[in-house]
Amino acid sequence: MRTLPVVLLRLALLVAIAASAALVVEYNNAGDPAFCGVTSGCFAVRMSPWSRLFGLAPLPSIGLAAYAALFGLTLVARRKLQHAVVASLAVPGGLFAVFLLWLQKNEIGAFCPWCVAVDVSAIVAAFTSVWVALRAWNDEGSVLLSQRRPVVFSWVTAAMLAVLVPFVWGRYPVVPPAPAAIQAEQVPGKVTIVAFTDFECPFCRRMHPALHGIIELYLDRVKLVRKMMPLGGHPGAEPAALGYLCAPLDKREPVADLLYAAGPEELTREGVPALVAKAGLSADAVAACMKSPQTVAALERDKKLFEDLGGRGLPFTFVGRRVVLGFNPVRVDEAMQQELGGDRLALPLWGMFVVLGMAFLAAALVTLMTPMGDLDGTGPDKERLPPV
Repeated sequence: MRTLPVVLLRLALLVAIAASAALVVEYNNAGDPAFCGVTSGCFAVRMSPWSRLFGLAPLPSIGLAAYAALFGLTLVARRKLQHAVVASLAVPGGLFAVFLLWLQKNEIGAFCPWCVAVDVSAIVAAFTSVWVALRAWNDEGSVLLSQRRPVVFSWVTAAMLAVLVPFVWGRYPVVPPAPAAIQAEQVPGKVTIVAFTDFECPFCRRMHPALHGIIELYLDRVKLVRKMMPLGGHPGAEPAALGYLCAPLDKREPVADLLYAAGPEELTREGVPALVAKAGLSADAVAACMKSPQTVAALERDKKLFEDLGGRGLPFTFVGRRVVLGFNPVRVDEAMQQELGGDRLALPLWGMFVVLGMAFLAAALVTLMTPMGDLDGTGPDKERLPPV
């Protein structure tokens, strides 16, 4: 029992490291969700402004570095002052974790399970670090762990696996099926690209020729469906979306070319019909269509679908069952190749939990089963590592 607080501290930090690593993979993943679906709370947290420190560095990357460093300190801490330093670093981390949980509940309105795992582990680490520091202050020997190679090796191995295993699993995710509304757009024998767009969005405009390049490359193996999601900050986006929806299916791509290239002064309720007429349509017919309840209802359905799918930004693209976030034509092409190539190796998430759980448990058991005479370095211990 004398080793319990140190073991709990290290285990809490290992969980925080592993969950942070999983989030780093997820944040760097512009396509298939490795650990979180697009409708999950993780996706909502990731797309929120709180996901980056000062809008720059992603929080998971900072957390991974911080918890790995803190774990390293627990491996070398032997003196009461060293344990106090660990506690002085862990406690602010625990308080920040409480703040992050509050943000998820009150500001973001969604909980990310991986974020919660990191935050709860940080809080546990804060409490146990204080426990260790207080015990060490009274008796340094009461919190010493054996420095024998098996003990040290088991903890170092567990930490390395906590970092590396999520990256391996993230490389071979189990791709979930597309949402029902996206599946409904699929055409047998083809890969269907469902692209949510805004005709004034700069990144959507850059994605437009990239999607055309994909279509030219794959020809009859791909189908493109555009869904309208005019953003509130773009006044011309809604008239442009209505004009696009009024175009017949065989005219929609020429109309899209015109709308993406148009200036803001042309994307008005009066200007869009004249603009669309350049594709061979009647300006009067388009103007009347843009005002019709059926067209307005069609636009609202697209907007609701975007919200139901958890969309947080544009471009937002489905390539078959795979998701591509933002302007990333390279990822669109990779997703096309993956969809055309069929299923590949996929590692189920439970397997990652088994591997990490066994590694963490082994480290704890090796430590707890070490003879008491070796815990304080006083017993026979020929394999003990040199003191740090």
